[in-house]
Amino acid sequence: MTEQSPEVQKIEPLTFKEQWEAKKLLKQAKKKARKTLQSKGFSHSEATKLVKQSIDRISNNKPIKRAAGRGG
Repeated sequence: MTEQSPEVQKIEPLTFKEQWEAKKLLKQAKKKARKTLQSKGFSHSEATKLVKQSIDRISNNKPIKRAAGRGG
């Protein structure tokens, strides 16, 4: 039984156009999320703060920290 190493895929850097398109899509998604929150009753600053938190949470890929309280 011989072990075979998995194929390593090279990650090519994004071109300027691809970076621009990705940033544009992110900006549109953030704006739509903010507008949706505002329509649900959040203020502009609250909605922006929540959208930023969620984007950071997604980009970090870390689980959400929960309080280690005793209640519940």
